[in-house]
Amino acid sequence: MIYIIPDTHLGHENIKKYCNRPDNFEKLIEKNWNETITEKDTVIHLGDISFNEEWVKRLGSWNGRKILVRGNHDKMPPDLYMNFGFTAVVEEIAMDINNLIILFSHRPKFNHGYDINIHGHQHNLAVYDNKRLYLPLSIEHMGYKPLALDENFVDAVKKFVLKNHQPTLNEIMALGQNAIGKPNNKDFYDGFGKEIFEQSKVRLEECYKILNNPPYNYARYKYRLWRNAIRYIEGKISKQEFQHTIGKFI
Repeated sequence: MIYIIPDTHLGHENIKKYCNRPDNFEKLIEKNWNETITEKDTVIHLGDISFNEEWVKRLGSWNGRKILVRGNHDKMPPDLYMNFGFTAVVEEIAMDINNLIILFSHRPKFNHGYDINIHGHQHNLAVYDNKRLYLPLSIEHMGYKPLALDENFVDAVKKFVLKNHQPTLNEIMALGQNAIGKPNNKDFYDGFGKEIFEQSKVRLEECYKILNNPPYNYARYKYRLWRNAIRYIEGKISKQEFQHTIGKFI
């Protein structure tokens, strides 16, 4: 069986405050992992294991075959993760599961070309790209347990793909993310505030209009222009800076 889990953040004290985690969340994750996962299972960790090397080593000793999809906090050399027990360390990975092509990534992968993108990073269930299908995962909503990609899960996701239907918040929660009950405000947007979330949606739409048209559409994959777009979408650079930066590649 294949399982997925995002954003464990083991040993990260501030995550308790940011995400309202219990004081014993590390023990809870370890217990749930080893009670669920056997040595025959594969776990895809969607990134942000821990800031602490000792915690990475500890997770590497837990049950199962482990694949790390690197998050923004996973900064150690790939060989070190492999030495600690990971089978593979990747930036993203696409898998065909019962004829469903799923892209697993840490952050949402804008402009992806797969059936659906399953990702973590946000610690909430918000989706703001309406041109592709996404399934955000929140370990808090998952009850700090790995989520099985079993027949029921895959069949449910297939129905969304066949209808080209982005799952609603309630539908996302029904896919194993209802451990803490009702969603809160940040699950309706990206956690930084509704105004910033709406601004990000507008900037994302602008990026689609720019990068999906000549001359940028010919260079967007070769030069990974969407990586530059993310900086603009997240408000880290202005529109002028974004256009100037990507203009260098055409």
